[in-house]
Amino acid sequence: MGTKENTEEVVMTAMKQNGKAMMRMERMKRKDINFKSIHHIAGGPYKGILVNKQTDKLDTVGPPEGRVEFMAYLINSDQNNACVRDLWTLRFWFRGQAGGITKKQTFTEYFSELISPKNLPRKYVGIIKRALVLLQKYPLIRRLEVEVTELDDEEEDLPPIKSFVSVFTPDTYSYRFVPEVAVDNKNFLAFKIKAKCDAQIALCAIYGDVERKTFEICLGAEGNNKSFIRDGSLGPVKAEANTVNLLNENDFHYFWLAWSESHIEVGRGAKQGQAKFLRWDVPPNRQFKVNSMAVATSRATKGQWEFAEILDEKDFKRESKRNNIKLSLLWLAKKHRMLQVLEDAYPNSISTDALFKTCKMKQSDTITAVVMLKDLEKKNLIKEVERGIWLRMQTKEEMTEHEVHLVQILPSLISKDLPTIGIITSLYHEKLAVDAMMDYKRTFVKFETEGASQVYTIGKIGSHNVVSTKLSKMGNAEGDMIASENTVTRLLGIFSNIKHILFVGVGGAVPHYTDYAQHVRLGDVVVSTPMDESGALYVYCSKVEKIKSATGYSYVTRIWSPKEKVLLNAVNKLKRQVEYSSSSERPWDKHIETGKDILRGQETNFHRPMIKKDRLFYTKPDGSVIQVEHPIPKGYAARNFNEGWTNVRYGAIGCGQKVSRSDPLRGDFAQMNGIKAFQQEHDAVLEAIEGSCCDSYLVILGMCDYEDGNKQEWRCYAALAAAAYMKSLILQL
Repeated sequence: MGTKENTEEVVMTAMKQNGKAMMRMERMKRKDINFKSIHHIAGGPYKGILVNKQTDKLDTVGPPEGRVEFMAYLINSDQNNACVRDLWTLRFWFRGQAGGITKKQTFTEYFSELISPKNLPRKYVGIIKRALVLLQKYPLIRRLEVEVTELDDEEEDLPPIKSFVSVFTPDTYSYRFVPEVAVDNKNFLAFKIKAKCDAQIALCAIYGDVERKTFEICLGAEGNNKSFIRDGSLGPVKAEANTVNLLNENDFHYFWLAWSESHIEVGRGAKQGQAKFLRWDVPPNRQFKVNSMAVATSRATKGQWEFAEILDEKDFKRESKRNNIKLSLLWLAKKHRMLQVLEDAYPNSISTDALFKTCKMKQSDTITAVVMLKDLEKKNLIKEVERGIWLRMQTKEEMTEHEVHLVQILPSLISKDLPTIGIITSLYHEKLAVDAMMDYKRTFVKFETEGASQVYTIGKIGSHNVVSTKLSKMGNAEGDMIASENTVTRLLGIFSNIKHILFVGVGGAVPHYTDYAQHVRLGDVVVSTPMDESGALYVYCSKVEKIKSATGYSYVTRIWSPKEKVLLNAVNKLKRQVEYSSSSERPWDKHIETGKDILRGQETNFHRPMIKKDRLFYTKPDGSVIQVEHPIPKGYAARNFNEGWTNVRYGAIGCGQKVSRSDPLRGDFAQMNGIKAFQQEHDAVLEAIEGSCCDSYLVILGMCDYEDGNKQEWRCYAALAAAAYMKSLILQL
């Protein structure tokens, strides 16, 4: 009996009022149905459908989560089989916690099947019956309302099919991304909003990221009196207007939003250009392609949104649409790969053929690939320096003056501007992070179409003149080693006043599973300092051998230890300063935040990833891998503990793939040599520094993985953290 009572039926209730006919179709358990009001219980192909007696009023329900409007020419038996022109509105409510994309896909598929030309009834009653039968096929739909309004012949033509997606935002100023409303191939959006004030829309380059490359439109701000366009979430206001009582918490108001790479416009109404009240002309260094959208309301109000789009027949061809999405994502990845290859080669250029070969482009893809290169050039990310020769361009930063010049001959510097500190980086984003720490900077790219190019950024950190450069990748290990040695040799040859060298970049952390004080996490910084009497701050492993008749390994190593201790003394001075400071803020914290602001306009995201993405794994003696918790501080260390802070650890840096990417060897080698981090094989850089008779050098690495710095997700933030510590250290000299 209980099972039968919990059986679901589809119950339809009809109502006519003010020239409109409305049918509500709702899933209900038998125990909740008032059978006294049931007019008809269907059988045969319509079994499971119950029809209520017609009513004058339907019960009030919450707002729908999806809506479709379309015009139909159907035969109405109530009007002597006349052909009438009606506006049909379908409203959808869903059960459970399905995501927005799933809901939109469900009601779009339902509607597609409902109006399929193959099965579309020609009579009004037939389409209602079909709607009821289809509802049984889509269990995610909890309730459906069908409203039919007869149109006058004089009424202007409406779009044949309009789809509406409803979004509800809480009173928390927490952005909700709306992937079900595609904006990546649009430059216009019409929407309705019902809110008391503070309705926010974020147009973003990256899904899930409202911090960087985001335009924020704020409607009804400051108590529903003003509206803004901001550069980034809660960023600086770029355009504003007085808009008293723009929003209403009881009624929907229509707005339109239009954008291109060069401007953003906002107005009242549903037609673009109508009643415009906001416009911002976006400067070139802040332009980007909008790929996603998010909405929010403030703590003062909840919001109900409706986004409209005109549907075409092709929207219902699911397989075609799915294939187009896959193709777009594939080309987005290829475009990113081409840019990455150019960044690795920078400051060297690459020919089109070599670039396509490295990126494994098919012959059939070359035309599209060239179009994408031209698009990257249009955004000033790359430059075709000669026909078919491409160079990554270091783009300008925000908040600072930074001149970038392509030159054949490096300009002469007056004696007071000669750098005394040289900074070496190996990755493009490492150099961006380092340069963000400088003031009064100028970048010179000494460009060569054949042979090695050079890049130098000259600026100041505090009272010190500094110069940064970047190693280029040649595509093979031997070529990379030679290029690294040449880069260091040229740096010290051109800037002969350099007294100290800092090698700043990213690396892989060596975790400690029980002791917080020894533990190195992602986002932390490791500074190369000697841990034993050898004085080694950098240890390279060239060979590993298993010890016969014993457990363990022997390692063939090469160590580096600077003769001059000026930099190490500055490290100890900064360390003591932080330990004895009464302030919880460390010097590098403010440099990280400033660096984020300066680097906001770059293609890569320098914000710290979420803490939950720093997952720690342990390899057991039997070879199985388990996830473990990070150790937490105890005693005095716990007083100032703040999870998510960038901590600085001190120890030797190791390198050599034979040990860095093998768990048992990695731990053994690290413990034996006091190593806190591993770096990809850059021993040639240290060799060239000592070979050029530079006796004062240091390695500073930000942690981006638990190997040797080859993983992508934490790289940019790790580079920024290392650069921020570098600046703190230089200010101690």
